[in-house]
Amino acid sequence: MISTVQLAILLGLGAGTGLILLFRELLGQRIRQPHAAHTAARLTATTSSTVDLIGGDSRTDRLGRVVLRRTSGAALLHIPHRDLALLRTSVARYLGERALYGAIGLALPPACTLALAVNGVTLPLTVPAGVGLVTGAAMSYLPLYNVADLARTSRREFRRTMTSYVDLVALERAAGAGTTQALESAATIADSWAFQRLRDELAQARWAGTPAWDALRTVGDELRLPELAETADVMRLSAREGAAVYDILRVRASTMRNEILTGDHARAGARTERATAPLAATSVVFMLILAAPVAMQIG
Repeated sequence: MISTVQLAILLGLGAGTGLILLFRELLGQRIRQPHAAHTAARLTATTSSTVDLIGGDSRTDRLGRVVLRRTSGAALLHIPHRDLALLRTSVARYLGERALYGAIGLALPPACTLALAVNGVTLPLTVPAGVGLVTGAAMSYLPLYNVADLARTSRREFRRTMTSYVDLVALERAAGAGTTQALESAATIADSWAFQRLRDELAQARWAGTPAWDALRTVGDELRLPELAETADVMRLSAREGAAVYDILRVRASTMRNEILTGDHARAGARTERATAPLAATSVVFMLILAAPVAMQIG
C-alpha cells in the first residue's frame, strides 16, 4: 500500500512536469516567427477564415494552437467548424477550452485522493489515475455541448432576424433599388449581431467582386441557414431575369414567421409536458404529508 508521503511526491512530480511542459509551450510562442496570417491581417487590416482559425493571443488561444499543432486536426477532437463560424469563435480558442476542461477533470480525482490521504484514508494509485482519465475525457466534451447549444440559439435568433431582413429587402426592391443595393441597404437598418454579420459578408463580397446573392448563398450553406440561401436564390433570379420579387419575398417572410411560431408552440408544449411530472410528484408528496398524521393516529 502506498503511503501518504509517496502519493504526495508522485502527485507533485506529475503536476510539476505538466506545468513545466505547459509553460515551455506557452512562453515559447513569443520567440517563434510570427504567423503569416497575422502578418497579412496587420498589413491589410482585414479578417479572414484563416485568422479566425488561428485565434487571438490569449493563453487559451495559445494552448489551443499547441493542441491543434500536435494533433493536426484529428477526427477525435470533433471540431464543429460550422458552429464555430456562426459564433465567430476560433478553432484555437475552442481547443484551448477543451484542453483546460480536460486538465481540470484530470486533476480533480488526484486532488480529492490527496485530501483523503491527509485525513488518513488511502486509496490505490490506480483509482485516481483511472477516474482522472474518465473525468478528464468527459469534461473535455463540455465545450462541445456548449458550442452546439449556443449555435442552436444563434440560429433561431438569426431566423427571426431574417424575417425582418427579407421584408426590408422587398421594400427596397419595391422602391426601385437594384438587387445588390437592396441587399446592402436592408442590412444597414439594424445594429444587431445578425445584421452586422450580413453587412460584413456583403462588404466582403463587394470588395472581392462576388455577386451579393452568391455570398449569401455560400454563407447560408456553410452555416446551415436555409433561409439565407433561399433569399439569395430569389435575389439571383431577380438580378438575372428581372423578375418581380416583392410578392415572393413578402410571402417568404410570412412563411418563415409561421414556421418560427409553429416551432415556438412545439417547444412550449414540450416544456409544459416536462413540467407536469414535477408538479404531479409535488402533489403526491403534499398529500402524503397531509395523510401521515391521520395514518399515525389510526395505527
